[in-house]
Amino acid sequence: MLSRSNDNHHSFVYHNLKEPLTEAARISSIGLEKRTSTDYYWDGRLRQTNLTTCIFQYTLNGYGEVRVGEKTYTVKPGEAFFVKVPSHHCYYLPEKSPEWEFIFITLEGTKAEECWDYLSGQFELIVPVDANAPLIFSIQKIYQFALTEGIEDTFTSSAFAYEFIMGLYRFAKGLDNQQTGIPDDILMAIQFMMTRYHEPLSLESIAEHAGLSKYYFTNKFQKHMKTTPIQYLTKRRIQKAMELLSTTNKTIQEIARETGYDNANYFSKVFKKMIGNSADSFRKNKKLPDFEHVIID
Repeated sequence: MLSRSNDNHHSFVYHNLKEPLTEAARISSIGLEKRTSTDYYWDGRLRQTNLTTCIFQYTLNGYGEVRVGEKTYTVKPGEAFFVKVPSHHCYYLPEKSPEWEFIFITLEGTKAEECWDYLSGQFELIVPVDANAPLIFSIQKIYQFALTEGIEDTFTSSAFAYEFIMGLYRFAKGLDNQQTGIPDDILMAIQFMMTRYHEPLSLESIAEHAGLSKYYFTNKFQKHMKTTPIQYLTKRRIQKAMELLSTTNKTIQEIARETGYDNANYFSKVFKKMIGNSADSFRKNKKLPDFEHVIID
């Protein structure tokens, strides 16, 4: 296994995971990356591989591009692409994009190929996926397991690969949307907050993005999400702050700015109120938290 790390971004590449019982599906790599250089460029015709590799890559921030033949697609936050290697495509960070942050998984095996072939018959190359969809939760869960526990054997690799493949089939059949039951305008607002949390968002700007009045939007959001839009945004910001405190040496002022707070003192007050400890104390504990379970009163 090879691990590549950049701050809180890691990639894991698995070799020699060949076992007859797991040949139908297994993970060949998984990672969370942020690219800021145009040196990031992958050509699907030139990659060295003896087996067909199936790639799913989901954009979190910034954007990248995928070119297939003469056609170029932009992959924005909340969008994923899926391709097979080898094939006639390339994906890269274009010059006009300051960054491309994404989470990805690549699979090998006959069942993975069957799934990708099915997806290509159901979707265009670029597929919008809500950040709260079970499919995204699945890839995040697998990544967290790789990060904290490690995928050390072919059977664990195959089990996670099958889980993700089944998640793709569920998504393709529209079962994810039925499961959440969240209206499209609320999903749009959630995606807006998840990808723009570092900006000085107001309730008015979020409601406008959802195409609703401020008061109607607030009531509708609270009905479906059991919290207010501002509380949801605050949770996202504090989750990111916890991550940066745990995995970087950035100052409190820098972290405040990167999580949407112009005033570091105000950020510190919000952090302490929500977490129960100051940002400095939290950092000294050096314990990576479960970001998804921050409780907001």
